Amino acid sequence: MARRNPKKIPPISGQVVPVDTLDAGTRMSGGWLLVHGLPLATPGIAAAVFAVLIALAHAKWGGDPVWTPLMTLLFLLVGGLITFFCWMSAGPRLLLRVLMVVTGALATGNLVLGLIVGLGVIWPAYTICALVVWVLWVVWRGTKYAGATPTSDGAGNPLAEAIRQAKVQFRDAKADERGVVRAKVETLPGGTLAGARELLPALSADARAVPGGVSLAGDPDVDGLGTVEIATRDNLKGGVPWPGVTGIDGLVGSLPTDAFPIGEYQTGPCTVQLVGDVRADRRAHDIQHIKIGGTTGSGKSTGARILLSSLLVKRRLNVIGLDISKGLQTFGPFAHGMTWVITDEAEARQFLYRFKKVIKGRTDHLAGEELMRWSLASSLNLLVVWVEESKEFRKFSSLYADLVADARSAGILFVSSTQRWNHRQASTDTRSNHGAAIMFGVTEYDDAEQILPKEALAAIGKNLQLWGASRPGYCYATGMGIPAARWSSMLRIYDPADEQLIEAVQAGAAYRDPMDPVTAQLFGELYQRRTVYTRSAGGRGALQAVTSPAGTAPAEQPRTPYPAAGPVPAMRPAPARTPAPQISDDEQEMIEMAETESAEERAAMHEALAASRRYHLGEDAQASDFADVDPDQVISGVIIDADTDGDQEERDAELPRPTAEEAQAIWDRALDDWYREGRRTVQTADLVELLTNVQRSRRFLYRQRDRWTEMGCIVARPDADGWDLIASPMETARR
Repeated sequence: MARRNPKKIPPISGQVVPVDTLDAGTRMSGGWLLVHGLPLATPGIAAAVFAVLIALAHAKWGGDPVWTPLMTLLFLLVGGLITFFCWMSAGPRLLLRVLMVVTGALATGNLVLGLIVGLGVIWPAYTICALVVWVLWVVWRGTKYAGATPTSDGAGNPLAEAIRQAKVQFRDAKADERGVVRAKVETLPGGTLAGARELLPALSADARAVPGGVSLAGDPDVDGLGTVEIATRDNLKGGVPWPGVTGIDGLVGSLPTDAFPIGEYQTGPCTVQLVGDVRADRRAHDIQHIKIGGTTGSGKSTGARILLSSLLVKRRLNVIGLDISKGLQTFGPFAHGMTWVITDEAEARQFLYRFKKVIKGRTDHLAGEELMRWSLASSLNLLVVWVEESKEFRKFSSLYADLVADARSAGILFVSSTQRWNHRQASTDTRSNHGAAIMFGVTEYDDAEQILPKEALAAIGKNLQLWGASRPGYCYATGMGIPAARWSSMLRIYDPADEQLIEAVQAGAAYRDPMDPVTAQLFGELYQRRTVYTRSAGGRGALQAVTSPAGTAPAEQPRTPYPAAGPVPAMRPAPARTPAPQISDDEQEMIEMAETESAEERAAMHEALAASRRYHLGEDAQASDFADVDPDQVISGVIIDADTDGDQEERDAELPRPTAEEAQAIWDRALDDWYREGRRTVQTADLVELLTNVQRSRRFLYRQRDRWTEMGCIVARPDADGWDLIASPMETARR
């Protein structure tokens, strides 16, 4: 860019203005001559001062047999060193090198001759040498002010020299009506576009561009070619108003495969597409999970609202939102339009554990439809799971990573949003499985590196901006059908009004589809008991939560509570909807081993516990202190009130003991009752009470716990005692 091209090129679209607008009259004005013309007299002034120095040197040391030769050698040495230093400092600039060498040589020669014979003898030659230096000086300064040098290596200013050394060239520069300058980039032999990207910060500073407004996109078909865009005017500084869902043609009632805008670049709108239409193009891009990051106040919530509002007016799409950190702060304006909103931590845990079965069931369903990936040809809706402040799920990092890894094949898209995506918030697998990203303002390069893909970071190069919360709404976006050439360009998310968000929910009410029956059945009663939000006054009233919406809860079947202590009633027939669970050979063997406990073993355990109490209580022990000693009633530190009749063995002999199959069925029905009652956790004391009713030992409890865990009914709580109740054993056995 050492020599600007004044030739105008007809634009493809839009108005084009010349890049170089400095005319000749401006260059020759008085101010220009004062600033740039005055230095041209420098050689004349320097020649006069140097002549005085020569005269003084001759008067001081001239004609002396000792000092004259010594000073001659000193002047030659110093003059040679200065000339060499100036020659090296000139670098590859040929004209400047010539000027430095000629000036140094002539000055040194005249100084030595003047010292020996005096200035009066050499003044004609001195005058000619001064004029030669002056001419070279004027030529060099003139070519520098002209903006280029006549040499073939393009030297003239540091930026031009950097471009020459990068072995690239910029041509056909033009600017449009938005103040965006575009130029074609071509690499010369030995050059690369990576080298051209190293120049972007210098280009931005030289053009006085908008911070982050310079980008270089390579040609997708030809290596070594590209286009550079330089935004010289910030068209987004005042914010970008959102036209609303009704102001965007074709958005309301569109399909998940249809693109929609989320903001604007300096050059125009930014449109995204959740998934490509494989029916129209077999190479269309598949689902990519989206990660959103940025510091507090950078605009993440605004970006979330724009995306969610656009999704809630689409058909064949369901949105599930999870936010156990901020509650309804983000989802509030459109919670009544979302399929499911989860703000309770216990419900979120149940959802994540249940989601493994949902992914498996949807994948099997797609396979049954002979589909390799989700498309509009499937009977399933596209499922979007929005996890806000996903750092709260770091305690489930392994499970969360597995879900994200497997969800794409089931037609499920995760949108995970958090401030920082470092290793403390999300695992490496979780980050890598999010193929798309939106990065709002961050303050450290490491944060950007965890959010943006490597391809985007390489395209941005040293021009990456770190603005924190100082420029809310600005962001980089990758994936989601955005051309790779745009990944290095900064955009600004639309700024919606609250009324527009509510309007979006109302506008999409006639088009939003309920959750497809397959997915709803896979979620089971967890989905049927979900909290549904409504708004009165035509969708503009206060948000109200309704649990177990009418028409969704299944009809409850009559239930017999699990038996209390005492005689065990006859087993009722299993409901038609729940076939009896099959017992494996290993379980049958363990049951038989448990039933081999002899009366002698039990008596020995009684005696051992009595001896222990006698030892600890000492001689003051009373008979009542030993009344509740029963080895079968001490489970995991929980002591059950003992029978007070003092004849436990006789009572056990009189009561019928359920068989192993009956005991297992009693436990399954009890857990099913708890699940249908809406309980979310199971404690050890609950299982101990069941244990006494089926007259079994602790080993039976452990076997049932492991069996329910394998069936996916319960999961150990990571931060507390007990288990999360995920599913009913009746429902699991039926599947």
